Amino acid sequence: MAEDAKAEESGGGGSSKKLLILIILAVAVLGAGGGAAWFMLGSGEEEAHATDKTHEKESGAEHMEEPGPIVELEPFVLNLADRDELRYLKISIKLELDRPEEQTDYPAKVPAIRDALLVLLSSKESHLLRTTNGKRRVRDEILSRANGVMHKGKVSKVFFTDFVIQ
Repeated sequence: MAEDAKAEESGGGGSSKKLLILIILAVAVLGAGGGAAWFMLGSGEEEAHATDKTHEKESGAEHMEEPGPIVELEPFVLNLADRDELRYLKISIKLELDRPEEQTDYPAKVPAIRDALLVLLSSKESHLLRTTNGKRRVRDEILSRANGVMHKGKVSKVFFTDFVIQ
């Protein structure tokens, strides 16, 4: 009986070792297969995206718009709407037009654009203009006001080249 117990222990131990080795091998094979599949499929996706981007660049180069002409408004120096203190804003603005200046009514509309921007900017308080988001909002409002004045051609972008609050 003691011999049977020893035989079972030695035989059972060997079979459990074999089972453990088989499980480890199965996990390794499945992991290697999964990793290989992920690598192969992942590389294919990246190549597809790279190919798509190449096609986009090629077609984008054909349809990429040239920047329009940039015109500069005379600098503005104005009082801000702060109630506590007297604050000034000095701002220089450049506008990018969507087509050549000769094909727009920009030259005739400069006084009206300046008037619209003076009214807009003088209604702002300094604490609103100090933040990046405040400057972005004002840039969008300037674009909207300038395009509201122009009938032939549009302003596509607004650039601040000088922005001082004192």
